[in-house]
Amino acid sequence: MIHIILSILLQAVTAFLLGTLLFDLVHYLLHHCLKSTNQWLQWLGKLHLVHHHFYTPMLQINEKWTAANLRTHAVMEYVVQMTGILVCLSIFSPPAIILAALFQTGLSAAVILYWHGVDPHHQPLSRLPSYVGGPWVTRNYHALHHVYPANYYSSYLKLLDFLLGTGNQITDKTIVMTGTSGALGSKMKSLLEKEGAHIIACKYGLDYTYDNYDKLIEPLTKADVILLCHGSKYEHAQEANCDSFVRIIELFKSLHPTRLTPLEIWAVGSEIECHPTFGIKQIKVYADSKRQYAHYARHYYRDRQIQYRHLVHSAFISRMGPGLMTAGMAAWWSVFLLKRGFRYIPVTYTGFAFINYLRFVFNK
Repeated sequence: MIHIILSILLQAVTAFLLGTLLFDLVHYLLHHCLKSTNQWLQWLGKLHLVHHHFYTPMLQINEKWTAANLRTHAVMEYVVQMTGILVCLSIFSPPAIILAALFQTGLSAAVILYWHGVDPHHQPLSRLPSYVGGPWVTRNYHALHHVYPANYYSSYLKLLDFLLGTGNQITDKTIVMTGTSGALGSKMKSLLEKEGAHIIACKYGLDYTYDNYDKLIEPLTKADVILLCHGSKYEHAQEANCDSFVRIIELFKSLHPTRLTPLEIWAVGSEIECHPTFGIKQIKVYADSKRQYAHYARHYYRDRQIQYRHLVHSAFISRMGPGLMTAGMAAWWSVFLLKRGFRYIPVTYTGFAFINYLRFVFNK
């Protein structure tokens, strides 16, 4: 009896999620209808645009659009999600479909009759905290769709954003980037520019030194994102791999004390944070510096005022040493995961980056 009940519950949850995924796909298509030259498709797109008038790009509720939002967005979302649930009748048992349909109906009734559209995913905010990782859509994640409507389409499960690469806003973002002359940095710069980002390259010795970062103030003031991609394996390893990262991040934060959306900070770590040095004395200084920065990185990862992303690579071919993958491949996988909203970016052929994730996330 218990296994029958569990089976029905599992089927009901799956049917509900499939209904939300159908809506996510329709949601994506409605945004693209606005770009169509067909007047009927444009009309459909404008129906959904009402929802964005109701919950504005400044993350405030415009009450004069409340009734229109309920008529168009809330009702349409219910109809589409119910359609997805009912289609599942061909694969799931009727009791499961009835359960999923009742839950969806109750949820939509609460949105329309009780919350009047101001549900937990549409709350007025003066400052948006960063979102946590995982497969589920949170309020903070969905709110980004209203600021950047070309991304963050998912409603409950982030699957569509993962498939489409719409889990992060890169296009038109200004990215201050270090290490652009390096093997990884040069490839990352090229790929991000192809995604529509505006890159401001900052070089050691020209734009900053380890004891003076004043020249970074102007570019950091303009930046939406910083990508710290510089480093050293032997010479000045502590300053290059740890101290300068922290100084630049803290300077960036100080220049943007109030901001609607979280600052994006991306920093390159290493698998050496986790695996031993295997008795090789030459890389101990490098390992120590990377591990010390990882302590700061864990703090930034938990900081809800910034959106910190930690990139952890296996060794790749560069001036710093040999590897079993090219810098181009490491950069491609990094951008692939960044576009999908990952906060911890493992680019590995050894598996150490996955082991390091457990240590990185759970070690306090």
